[in-house]
Amino acid sequence: MSANSSEPILRAVGVNKSYGALKVLHGVDFHVLQGEAVGIVGPNGAGKTTLFGALAGSFPITSGTIHLQGADLGGTSAAERCRMGLARTYQVPRPFLGMTVFENVYVSAMSGMGANSARATQKAAEVLEMSGMMPLANRPTAALGLLDRKRLEVARALATGPSVILLDEIGGGLTEAELTELVDLIRALQSGGMTVVWIEHILHALLRVVTRLVCMAEGRVLAQGDPREVMAHPEVQAAYLGSSPE
Repeated sequence: MSANSSEPILRAVGVNKSYGALKVLHGVDFHVLQGEAVGIVGPNGAGKTTLFGALAGSFPITSGTIHLQGADLGGTSAAERCRMGLARTYQVPRPFLGMTVFENVYVSAMSGMGANSARATQKAAEVLEMSGMMPLANRPTAALGLLDRKRLEVARALATGPSVILLDEIGGGLTEAELTELVDLIRALQSGGMTVVWIEHILHALLRVVTRLVCMAEGRVLAQGDPREVMAHPEVQAAYLGSSPE
């Protein structure tokens, strides 16, 4: 699905993040158009997850600006950004293990959307159907396998009613068959109009979904654009694939 607007739904301009003397993000410029699926790649330590944390409000940035649907997110918390339509998943799923699948999604709708009980119940049912998890609604979360925990992680993010979803390496640890199921879910979300930003090391899975690719290294954006052109870029190959530029 192509973007619905020429104006970015999510934009970061000149974002820097430092921890004392350690600078992790260096003037990162990043944007996503409504309806896009954008992939972020790069070697370990490139700053990808730090960028996600900056976008989602997990910590304050050192300098720069982040906008969601035109609103400056400076000074807003992660919870406030979630209410504004920005949801994220984590590389290691973080469900409430003492709850059922349905209860996990219900709580996300209650807290993320600020929904009342009736609306949260309706939203949870919609999300469970969408993610193919309705048959597991009453299963204890602690009994789920890895694929279903990852699907639940996505479902919990969707239950907050986002306009943009940030997916952090959700393909890791899955078999090829399981990965295909997850890719199909993400493709369906994006085809339905969801804006997706996906960090992933499993390139063949990522390239089945994304329409644009951003490569980072050492806290900087090296290249962005058409996925295959980006992966063919000499600097990207040197940083990400380990080959030397000609």
